[in-house]
Amino acid sequence: MSQDVDTPPPVSRMPLKALGLRTGMALQTRRLVEGATKKESQFFGAIESKGVMVGPMGAEGVKTELEEGEICVVRGFTGQYEFSFLSKVLQTFQKPFAYALLAYPAQVDATLVRQSMRTKTSWPTTVQVPAKNDAPETSPMTATLVDISMQGAMIKTESALSTVGDKVNLCIAMNFDNAPAPLNVVASICHNNRSLKDDNFYIGLAFTNLTQQDKLLLNFATQAPQAL
Repeated sequence: MSQDVDTPPPVSRMPLKALGLRTGMALQTRRLVEGATKKESQFFGAIESKGVMVGPMGAEGVKTELEEGEICVVRGFTGQYEFSFLSKVLQTFQKPFAYALLAYPAQVDATLVRQSMRTKTSWPTTVQVPAKNDAPETSPMTATLVDISMQGAMIKTESALSTVGDKVNLCIAMNFDNAPAPLNVVASICHNNRSLKDDNFYIGLAFTNLTQQDKLLLNFATQAPQAL
């Protein structure tokens, strides 16, 4: 008997370096003080056992909003792992660019959320945020499908879409056996950040409530030669 109920993936303790963080990778930082809010940040680099450098996201970012001596929580997504760790802010800097030096964590909490690497692609795609609280329906936004897997995808848009955790309707223009076979799925936003390189927004999505037909099309999409 098959089971369709998804169980949460286990959380593991692992070294920070095992995550394979890359410069420019999006993070969220938050001071552990009352009333503090999440700050969209990015990873600059790390020296094992010494420190981790993080800074504000975007060229216009001038403050880390972290205070020296305080404890902060850092969260992120590598493309395969969702991770988090607590760290002490050792120093903050404004020149030559704004960043904070955090104490290097002995280990981080990590959850493997994607078993397979995503297939690079460039298919036309539209994305739409469902209306909330009787608000007028928004028009679908044109997007570019950057990569895709059985669990999710990344799209590129010219303007901001919505906030992390919101659901969106995604329509991917696909062909199967030389006939149009659009894939329409609901997805949850995992991260939504503006690129420092091309000024576009790169939005990571996790698929939800996939049907058997959706899974068949996704399997084709991740294996098809035109997806490479």
